[in-house]
Amino acid sequence: MSEFTAELISATTSMIDRIGVDLQTPARGMDSAIWAQLGAAGFTTIGIPETAGGDGATLADVLAIVAVAARRGALTPLIEHTVLAHWLAASAGHTPTAATASAAVGHSCSVRSLDGATVLNGTVTDVAYAGDADTLVVLLPPDPGAEGSAVAIVAMSGPGVTVTAEVDPIGVSIGDLTFEDTPVLFHGAAPVSLDEFVRRGALAYAAATAAAAAAVHDHTLRYASERIQFGRPLAKFQAVQQRLAQLAALTTMMEIAVDTATAADDTPEDPYVATAAAKVVTAMSAQPVASAGHQIHGAIGTTSEHPLGRFTTSLWSWRDRHGSEGFWADALARRILDDGADVWDVVVGTRSAHDESPTTTNRSRQ
Repeated sequence: MSEFTAELISATTSMIDRIGVDLQTPARGMDSAIWAQLGAAGFTTIGIPETAGGDGATLADVLAIVAVAARRGALTPLIEHTVLAHWLAASAGHTPTAATASAAVGHSCSVRSLDGATVLNGTVTDVAYAGDADTLVVLLPPDPGAEGSAVAIVAMSGPGVTVTAEVDPIGVSIGDLTFEDTPVLFHGAAPVSLDEFVRRGALAYAAATAAAAAAVHDHTLRYASERIQFGRPLAKFQAVQQRLAQLAALTTMMEIAVDTATAADDTPEDPYVATAAAKVVTAMSAQPVASAGHQIHGAIGTTSEHPLGRFTTSLWSWRDRHGSEGFWADALARRILDDGADVWDVVVGTRSAHDESPTTTNRSRQ
């Protein structure tokens, strides 16, 4: 961890702790006060090139802030706004100005000229913070004969926008949007593929999921140490100790997978494989982590006022964002099979699954 990352973690932690988080579940919407303070501190634009209005920090720096917010239960659109929307707009050479933005892939969307203006038509689904965002950054599929994708930015309250929003189990707005000749605020080419957009979102949610799991572990360990049953703390019972050990192992595995994938983002190796592995591990571990937390807490952990619910509900809600466990397991298998890589090399990280001529390890010769 760099000194700059450590300072970001410390500052974000102090900021959230000073404002405080209401951990009632479901929440009454996003934590607006925390989000406003993060924006005032410039933390909502980190990870964006300086030429596009950011500070040039790395993705690892951004994910460190995402993890701090998730571990404290603060509901903010850091992933949608900072990790995805601002990054996507910056890749197209645009400097966003919206206080809150979200991002989506417009598989069925297209732009056209209408009376001298560019307008957007189509539908996007499952947009997080759909009821809170000011603008939406849409990644459009490549036009026929064009190289690369394109980006279109629209105002969520603009003409021709229909928002059908619901609330997810945590209490965050999530919805579908339909555009009918909606005026486009910005339209430009972007050197970003669909795979890269989905991978980046998946890594961010894997980091958030791992942080929520760590919070479940923290709360559960504290409760088991303080709760007296039959004359001694729950943590003194062997069965509970075994459950706590399983919880710690799962949480550590999730954190290592995310750290490995985050580190791979800044190396010549293929980060897609590491991200796929991290998403599989975090999605696979989310349910047993939540189960262990609730089993040890008992009935009190299911009340809306208890903080445990914020984190276990986050695990259930986030595990499938930007691809489920099955989706990423299939993606990982396809990378290995289609590229002809040696599985052991991929497992131990000695060579990327995307390399054309994988090396032969001692193990593969045995």
